[in-house]
Amino acid sequence: MSKKRGLSVEEKRSRMMEIFFETLAESSRRKESLQQSIEKSKIGRQDTAERAALIKELAALRRKNEQLKAEIGKYKECDPDVVEEIRQANKVAKEAANRWTDNIFAVKSWAKRKFGFEENRIDKSFGIPEDFDYID
Repeated sequence: MSKKRGLSVEEKRSRMMEIFFETLAESSRRKESLQQSIEKSKIGRQDTAERAALIKELAALRRKNEQLKAEIGKYKECDPDVVEEIRQANKVAKEAANRWTDNIFAVKSWAKRKFGFEENRIDKSFGIPEDFDYID
């Protein structure tokens, strides 16, 4: 009534050897295909004077491209799209400043009604300048 619990030592050994040789064969095939791929890639890439000249020209053109991009960056603030973005940002900032100014006037009005303070006293207490007004 004994049940077989697994593989015997010899069966395990033979199975492991089989897996090892399969992996070895697969690695050999892969190595061979990679070697062929490398050989195909080398075709047309021999170091010749023409290729060296083209590589130098490519490097020079890349440097020139970077210089031109840097020069374009200098004139970016004159770009109509950027100018329009700045105008829109200024408009939003002005609206926000006027909204906060309106809030301050509302709090001052509430304090005058609720506590009976004078406007000058409120301005002095909260450090609000005398010429405080909306931005036009």
